[in-house]
Amino acid sequence: MTNSLEITQASKAYKRKNQSPVQALNKIDLKAQSGDFIAVLGPSGCGKSTLMLSAGALLELDSGKIVVNGQDLSELSNSQKASFRANNIAYVYQEFHLIPYLSVIDNVRIADLALATGSETKAQEILQKFGLADRLHHLPSELSVGEQQRVALSRAIYSGAKIILADEPTGNLDAENAETVLKALKDFTEQGGIVLMVTHDDRAVAFAQKKLTMTAGQWSS
Repeated sequence: MTNSLEITQASKAYKRKNQSPVQALNKIDLKAQSGDFIAVLGPSGCGKSTLMLSAGALLELDSGKIVVNGQDLSELSNSQKASFRANNIAYVYQEFHLIPYLSVIDNVRIADLALATGSETKAQEILQKFGLADRLHHLPSELSVGEQQRVALSRAIYSGAKIILADEPTGNLDAENAETVLKALKDFTEQGGIVLMVTHDDRAVAFAQKKLTMTAGQWSS
């Protein structure tokens, strides 16, 4: 199956009391398909985070549309969006958002725990790939920063997502750990996934297949 992300004329403004609205996105277009690794650059406040939240169906646009694998996100109810995200989209942040009282392997399998579904073997294989085979039953507080980010990325890959939205994924990492994470994201695209990554890190930009720069809610020429 070919994966796709299509953003068409996406606009989003934030209202402010007694002030003019802030136009975070201004008729943005973006197309991505299987194999694309896209880096999004730009200064703080230019709309990058709004773009990511919108692409992940976490924020509703004022106008325009976002279509993921043929599904127009605006046509889904909130519960349908949650289900669609779970099956199609994963997030990797600069902050790792690991559950502090769960072990490494349970953090990776977090979406499965309540239903007792999924594969512990699959989770172990992914963690082994990231050099975490001896950390399966450690808590996040017992891991280094680099190890925590590798757990977060393992969770994204384990989910079976077709698209990874990565927000400054190497922001807190040293060179060795950053390279491990970036290679894994590149491998993900080579296997048919899509990565949309916000970054200020030149190391990360070097791994990306495409580079887009945003200024004031629009792509810069």
